[in-house]
Amino acid sequence: MIYLSAIMAIRFLGLFIVMPLLAVYALKLNGATDTTVGIALGAYALSQMFLQVVFGKLSDKYGRKHILAFGLFILALGSIVCAMSDNIYTLIFGRILQGAGAIGGVVLAYLNDLATEETRGKIFARMGQFIALAFGISMIAGPTLGAKYGVGFLFDITALLAILAIIILYLKVPNPPKVEHFEEQAKVTDILKNRELLKVYFSGFMQKGMMTIIFFLTPLIFVNKLGWDRFELWKVYLPALVIGIFAMPFGAIMAEKKNKGKLVFLLSAIFMVSSVIAFLLKFYILGVILFFFGFNLLEPVLQSFTGKIAKMREKATAMSLGNSIQYLGIFLGGMVAGAIKQHFGYYPLFYLILGMGAIWIITLLTMKEFKKFEIEEYKEFDNNFIENLKNDPNVYDYFIKEEILIIKKWANN
Repeated sequence: MIYLSAIMAIRFLGLFIVMPLLAVYALKLNGATDTTVGIALGAYALSQMFLQVVFGKLSDKYGRKHILAFGLFILALGSIVCAMSDNIYTLIFGRILQGAGAIGGVVLAYLNDLATEETRGKIFARMGQFIALAFGISMIAGPTLGAKYGVGFLFDITALLAILAIIILYLKVPNPPKVEHFEEQAKVTDILKNRELLKVYFSGFMQKGMMTIIFFLTPLIFVNKLGWDRFELWKVYLPALVIGIFAMPFGAIMAEKKNKGKLVFLLSAIFMVSSVIAFLLKFYILGVILFFFGFNLLEPVLQSFTGKIAKMREKATAMSLGNSIQYLGIFLGGMVAGAIKQHFGYYPLFYLILGMGAIWIITLLTMKEFKKFEIEEYKEFDNNFIENLKNDPNVYDYFIKEEILIIKKWANN
């Protein structure tokens, strides 16, 4: 499973390595305005949003591995288009193509296939640490390499990383176990009826939307407003990296082992909102640190809790839908940030984040604490035993995995 986490981290490294410099770089392209730059920043999320569920369903039908490889190939192709772009519209097209390799939900479903209820929290915490490492490397390598060799070089790196991920996939990642469901494949409308899952989705939307706004603002403030050189931007992101690395395992432990998931969601929102106050008080580096501490605190918990709440037959669709909603936040965050900055300047964006944060926190206060499950496994069973499970109110989910009947029940405490 470590190799799947590595593939996810490689993908994030490829997508994020351009983010620290993209706003500054894109403004210099032919046809660029603040609005089109904001769209370029979040354009990859537009195609991700529409294709996550599609890729999830295709992976259910044709197998995780081949669909995952196809998505990584599309990511490489889009990165090459971005590297060759000389105007803002070609860049936007390339970013949309990058996002068309919408395999995030497939990777998460793949991890869920391989995980057990007992190991899921640990697996997603490890994945979160891999992503945090990739995120940190991108925050330092992006400004450093981009300033020296150009942003086009960073897109070339992304293409190579996608090819590397395909090689790792076929050489190191095992095929997922065979799982037999007893109900029809989940429909999106059924998943959206789960109110607690909707609150998890809403949190992902807010978290990613705020992230894109901060990525839009940070390089512009430090380079255009404070006069920093682009090469120096790593100094902004390095402290956030160091502190953010500790946030992910802390969030995972609190949510999974201490059963304090609601508290982790609230703390994440509070830290991200507090960062805006630091920005308004002109403590800019502190603002970046607070923001990414809150961001990293929630990241592994979002995916883990989606997998925990969704039933086995729903997992691929539920996780892909959650990713789609997060990518909608990324796209809208970039587009709105660019439009507001173009017409009203920097500071209204900070007040926008404050408003978003207030709505998010109020919503989280209505969230129920996540219930624990007990797992029962049976190697021997018959059809009558399975039929009785359908009418048992204590049974949340049941399925056959590698010829073993697994029953997921509500815990008594």
